[in-house]
Amino acid sequence: MSFLNKLKSMVGVGAPKVEVKLAKSEAVIHEAVKGVVTISGGEYETKIDRILLYMLTVEELKEKNDTKESTNKVGTITFNDYNLVPGESISVPFQIVIPKNNLITSSSIKHYVKVSLDIPGKDVFGVCEITIK
Repeated sequence: MSFLNKLKSMVGVGAPKVEVKLAKSEAVIHEAVKGVVTISGGEYETKIDRILLYMLTVEELKEKNDTKESTNKVGTITFNDYNLVPGESISVPFQIVIPKNNLITSSSIKHYVKVSLDIPGKDVFGVCEITIK
């Protein structure tokens, strides 16, 4: 890879795409939920060190006309300096356990499984909504 392409890759130009799919769309606290993350290569080769798994909660604060987001790390998948090449697509299965401190889903509280790639200088992620009962 040329120096210019490495530089473009470092600042997020042509970044990989992340898609998250869960085996089920509803779960209860402490339940294990399986899923698959599919990562598709961007324009340039990208080194991936880890995949980080989070529970993301978005709460609508109607009285303040605002939203509050909170994340809770629920897992990590480690690679040994994996280089994702342009046009390549990989699928990685995962399993998370719904944390005990999660609020129940309501009209003002939404939950998502967020999967982020640990790539220096980039914020590459995908999300999938899940209902907590």
